[in-house]
Amino acid sequence: MKRKTIFLVAALMACGMTAEAQQKQSGAYANGNQNTVLARKAIDTANLRIRYAWGALDITQDSTYLDCGQLLVGKRMTKYSSWFIEVADSQRVEWAKKNPHAQNVPNGTWWMRGKKPGIWSEYQYSSIYIHGDTLNEWAIMPMGQEWPQRYDEKWTGQEWTLVEETDTFLGYPCQRAICHWRGRDYIAWFAPDIPIRRGPWKFGGLPGLIMKIHDVDSLYVFEAVAIEKGEFPLWQYPKEEFMKSTRAHTWKLQVAYNRNFKKTSGRRRMNPDGTIGDLLSEPHPYDPLELE
Repeated sequence: MKRKTIFLVAALMACGMTAEAQQKQSGAYANGNQNTVLARKAIDTANLRIRYAWGALDITQDSTYLDCGQLLVGKRMTKYSSWFIEVADSQRVEWAKKNPHAQNVPNGTWWMRGKKPGIWSEYQYSSIYIHGDTLNEWAIMPMGQEWPQRYDEKWTGQEWTLVEETDTFLGYPCQRAICHWRGRDYIAWFAPDIPIRRGPWKFGGLPGLIMKIHDVDSLYVFEAVAIEKGEFPLWQYPKEEFMKSTRAHTWKLQVAYNRNFKKTSGRRRMNPDGTIGDLLSEPHPYDPLELE
């Protein structure tokens, strides 16, 4: 019995380490100094907000989340972004109003919540806008790196297979569905009683709101923790601050920063004589959500 217990504990630790090794481990710092937040504009208004725990150790404690995402269902479009970042952005805007003569606004990570508030991840520092069959990603890169990127791609949702299995999330009866998308197999639970064909990140296309979704290895897990009614602005940063790009270019940059931030960012060691030496390299294990 003791040997079995030790084996089980070791296996659970190994699973936790595997999942942990994939996300927010690159050492890339978040760009909390981006002052474009002061010029953000509301491009739509939502009357429904769904908040999702991403990478949570305990969904009842947002201090254990890698991020708390939010899906805003607007009149003209939907937006998925980080609720943690929006709260921090709002705090920065209020601070700037109260301190109009200050030369700089405090770093946004001061107000960030979650497990690793100062570390960058594309799943936290990107906004996904979907309008009709068009998806726009606005991606902020790590601190000190390339300009933020924006690109368009065609979006129709994933191709799902419904499964005769049910569960309940936030009090809503949900049905199971499975799909294969961009190199991974996913399991989702959607609520037919909430006729919104969307979910977290770029997921959607089911006949109901996606309440929970994860890949079969549970490296990426999103679960709804709140559904709120009200009036919520869909903020957008100034367009001119984002370089027009393509999904392929943006994705390659994001993966490269995760796998070896120091090398990708061009950091070099300083020689004893004061000259600049070779590129620094610090590889990290990383499996992106989108494998292709």
